[in-house]
Amino acid sequence: MRDFARLAEAQFGHPLSLATANVTLMDRRFCWAGQSTYGLYRHGPLPGPRALEPAARIVLTAAGAPMTLDAIDYCLKQLGYRYSYGSLRNAISRSAVIRSRLDGLHEHPLGEAAERQLRQEVPVVPPRERAAWIQLRGRIAAHVERALARRAALLDQRYSANRFGLNWTELNQ
Repeated sequence: MRDFARLAEAQFGHPLSLATANVTLMDRRFCWAGQSTYGLYRHGPLPGPRALEPAARIVLTAAGAPMTLDAIDYCLKQLGYRYSYGSLRNAISRSAVIRSRLDGLHEHPLGEAAERQLRQEVPVVPPRERAAWIQLRGRIAAHVERALARRAALLDQRYSANRFGLNWTELNQ
């Protein structure tokens, strides 16, 4: 908030109160990306959600499959969200919609009715703009797919048997 007010003053030459900055940032054109963090959709944050639980719901819906908490965390942070891991864990555990399974995966209901409910509760696109929602969901799904592929490659590299140039499997024989 303070950065927004400071930048507005520097660019336009007159002071902007924190209350005015807060009201300005509540405009839905600014996307929430964490505590006192806002951005434009073209820079990463999702349009609509103003908390972690709705953002996680959108990611899970776009992915179309259950995800681990770590995978959801990675995808949201790749979208530009800034928060602590514990905040996401708490938001998901308190969710009335996201179901936590015994195998450590979290899932969001799929289907037309679940998406309609999501769009009613989280103003991602205007209610009558189903085509815009489908297009947005496709973009988010592509982003999630790329982020999960990057994450898998990083994890493979990190836990490779040949890490540090050594073949650890030879040592165990």
